[in-house]
Amino acid sequence: MKVLLRLTLALGIFLVLLSGCQKEKFFEGNTNLKFSTDTVWFDTVFTKAPGTKYPISVTKIFSITNPENGTVKVDLTLAGGVNSAYRINADGFAGPEIRGLEIPAKDSIFVFVQCTLEPNNQTMPALLVDSLIATVNGKSQKTYLAAFGWDANYFQSVQLACNEVWGDKTKPYVIVDNVLVAKGCTFTIKEGVTVYNSARSLLLVQGTLKIEGTAAEPVYFTGDKPTFEARELPNQWGGIYITRGSTNNKIAYAKIHNAAIGIRVDSLPEAGNWNLEIESSSMLFCGQAGLAGITAKIKAQNCLIGESGSYSFLGFLGGEYEFRHCTFVGYANFTTRQDGHFALTNTIRDGNGIILQSKPLTCTVLNSIIYGSQKEEFYIDNKGFAAFTTNITNNLIRSFDQPYAGNVYNQTPEFNSTTKHEFWLGSNSPAKDAGTALSPAITLDILGKTRDANVDLGCYEYIP
Repeated sequence: MKVLLRLTLALGIFLVLLSGCQKEKFFEGNTNLKFSTDTVWFDTVFTKAPGTKYPISVTKIFSITNPENGTVKVDLTLAGGVNSAYRINADGFAGPEIRGLEIPAKDSIFVFVQCTLEPNNQTMPALLVDSLIATVNGKSQKTYLAAFGWDANYFQSVQLACNEVWGDKTKPYVIVDNVLVAKGCTFTIKEGVTVYNSARSLLLVQGTLKIEGTAAEPVYFTGDKPTFEARELPNQWGGIYITRGSTNNKIAYAKIHNAAIGIRVDSLPEAGNWNLEIESSSMLFCGQAGLAGITAKIKAQNCLIGESGSYSFLGFLGGEYEFRHCTFVGYANFTTRQDGHFALTNTIRDGNGIILQSKPLTCTVLNSIIYGSQKEEFYIDNKGFAAFTTNITNNLIRSFDQPYAGNVYNQTPEFNSTTKHEFWLGSNSPAKDAGTALSPAITLDILGKTRDANVDLGCYEYIP
């Protein structure tokens, strides 16, 4: 009996080994592989900064499907070979040539593509096309790889020259890591300039920043992936950080988007002037806050602020703030907020809510809109021992807890489209013709359009 068991076991092992030694049969006929796209499109990618490998594009992914009932072997080759601006990776193997990839019957592989583009010495983006060739049993198919390469002016981890001016409208400026405006120096950005920023980069201002956009040619700040898909993504860069001692910063017609904090202003100015005066500008799609002041002095008019992770505006540990004809919005869905997106506090507290420090706070909000998707969008913490002085009148506000008289509460502003972030007013908006005359008068809106005699609340004047 034991002998029979041994013979049975040996025979079973032999059969297993025999089956393992059989050569796998691959599909040998003509086939048409199925590509999930005929063109891998990168939109616009910056060309390389001199002496670096920066920037590398986003990673694009597409699939190749085997429609046959048997396994196919496929060779993948970049037409540009080793000189291609593109690089591929499939099933853990990197190109420019990958041979003998197996795709089981009715199965797929994923191909990952990136590109790094050489400067093209042109003022406008230049199209660069390559192709990925897939060959099975001598038959080849291809999908195209395409990107616009855009030369740029690069600034990496530098202190800007005193009285630096950026005015090149033909090529964008790219900040890699941080750049510094030193104390006593002025940095000016002219109309029509576009500034892209690498991950976590900051524009640090110890001196003075002047942004001189116009309604026709605003100045634009965003992350360094200039693609449509990234238009609403937060935390692509750090933001503009105005440090203690910086004074007389003035910003007009700027779009400051996709930062962690769009503009952060620290500490009361030493010379007694405003830390920041900003007009006709937007701060949108920021991870934490569009605009934040920490014991700061900020004056704003005709500004659109919000669609951020936590706050449209945060006035923290006191300060002096003045907002006229501004629109603060909170409809972004990439995070869950707990507090109202417009927040004022004259305190700093520990983790148990105990007040550690309190500074005087003064805030004026006139002819403005503060609205969003939550029931309570106006958060006030005035329990500190320092003064808390407000002039909050003639606004449209989403709030059930605030005692400020002279405002319209909880009437939907009838924005054109909150899902598309179009915050101009519809014809039935309660903000229409609800403004009051201000002194000095604000005669234009955020788009440079003339306000009529019956001015509207917020940064947009209704135009039928």
